[in-house]
Amino acid sequence: MSGSWISDRPEAEEHPIVPLGFNEMAVPRLAIMTSIGTILMIIIAGIWIGIGAWTFLNQFDGAFAAIDEEDIQLDGRWTWEATLLFYDPGCESRNDDWNWPSDLSSQDETFWFPGELLCTWAHQGQGDYAHLAIHNVDSDNALPLSIKINHEAVSIDGQGQGILLQIEAGDSVVVPLQLEAGIDDGMFTVSLTHVSLPSATVYLDVEVYSDGSEKDRHARNERMNVQYTVWDEDTGEQLDDGILPATAGEDPMCNTEPPIPWVCYIEGFGWGLVGLDADMEESLTLLGTSHTILLPPDLAYGNNDGHELQQSWLRFELELEQLFV
Repeated sequence: MSGSWISDRPEAEEHPIVPLGFNEMAVPRLAIMTSIGTILMIIIAGIWIGIGAWTFLNQFDGAFAAIDEEDIQLDGRWTWEATLLFYDPGCESRNDDWNWPSDLSSQDETFWFPGELLCTWAHQGQGDYAHLAIHNVDSDNALPLSIKINHEAVSIDGQGQGILLQIEAGDSVVVPLQLEAGIDDGMFTVSLTHVSLPSATVYLDVEVYSDGSEKDRHARNERMNVQYTVWDEDTGEQLDDGILPATAGEDPMCNTEPPIPWVCYIEGFGWGLVGLDADMEESLTLLGTSHTILLPPDLAYGNNDGHELQQSWLRFELELEQLFV
């Protein structure tokens, strides 16, 4: 029987130490270098987080300061409102406490509508878009909002169910809502809350259902040719029609200096193209895929002083003619 415990040879010979190439000071030095590296990484991460926080807070300068309710109210209402731009099926009073204006352009109110809305979204399958329009009626102060959706199947432009957004004084913006999963029939609520006063919230209820025509391509940031017809919503007068090249959403060529005028249309027109649908196997000629949107003046010609349509609400029927690959 053999074994180290009965061997006559020294333990070092029986189980020789395998040299690792470290001298007796190597391990402490390595530990010190590792510690220094870790400390440097923590410092760099702290600086990076600090810069990010500083940038974020600068974007919302003063937004989290204490604020009085009266400062963000007008005639007993919060100074912002929200709607979907879809004309059909459209929107109505959220709480049945007001009637749809008979003449939208002749309203004396600063608001688009007399109160909160319940809107309907007839979608064309997973990935489809709706157009959430938000209006800051305060012409003096920027509006910092927390926007949240209470349904996991609907996101804010693919960014999740919540975002922070600042809307400049007197401005209006469009934020696409994206259907992340199919909903045959359901409802969700969009809440728009002032970041410094959680009790200051405007709600938009949305009934959503499938219109039965499932599509697998939904325009967003894509170039297309679109056929349009536009009416004055109040008078019913057809104002124009034709075919235009355009981008679904905000056209990057409009942000050049100077902008390229023949591709930059009214703000709501480009956003209204978001969500026009097609099937991937269809040819590039896609006649028949359409929807209708209603644009308030702020998203049409409201900022064009002296324009004959400055106060007009415009109804656009938009039909996808060609979606470029």
